[in-house]
Amino acid sequence: MSVFLEIADYYAVADAAFAAAEQKAFQNDEDVAFDQAGLARQHNDQAYFLYLFSRFEAEINTSSQALLAQRLASTATWSERRIWQAWSRVPVREIAFLSKVEVLTDKGGKDFATIKNYYGGRNTIAHGGEWQAQFFVPNVAQTMNDLLQRFATD
Repeated sequence: MSVFLEIADYYAVADAAFAAAEQKAFQNDEDVAFDQAGLARQHNDQAYFLYLFSRFEAEINTSSQALLAQRLASTATWSERRIWQAWSRVPVREIAFLSKVEVLTDKGGKDFATIKNYYGGRNTIAHGGEWQAQFFVPNVAQTMNDLLQRFATD
């Protein structure tokens, strides 16, 4: 099982607990408790999204490092090899995130757009905001898992 699907399983347990708290408050007609449970559930969604993204970023770094090593070893002409040589001078984690995504996916494609959207959400949450996009953590986990399978490897 992938790390993303494993995290989605953990999320399901936590989300069920928040859902139960919401349901109990609703049944008892406790508006404040219902609102608090709903807010806690939203915060949990944001936290799990950020957790998923941190693992996704690690996978992007790993994939970028593998692609970098492959390109350095197999690219004969300097004009094609120079960007890879420049990248090899710094740790992959220091290369701009979306630059790494550009070499792993088609910048004009749906995969790049999805990752860029997730990155925007990650930045919003990581810098103290609330990502307003509608998302379901298990779907995000599956999408991240699927995206990794489509990354460029040569």
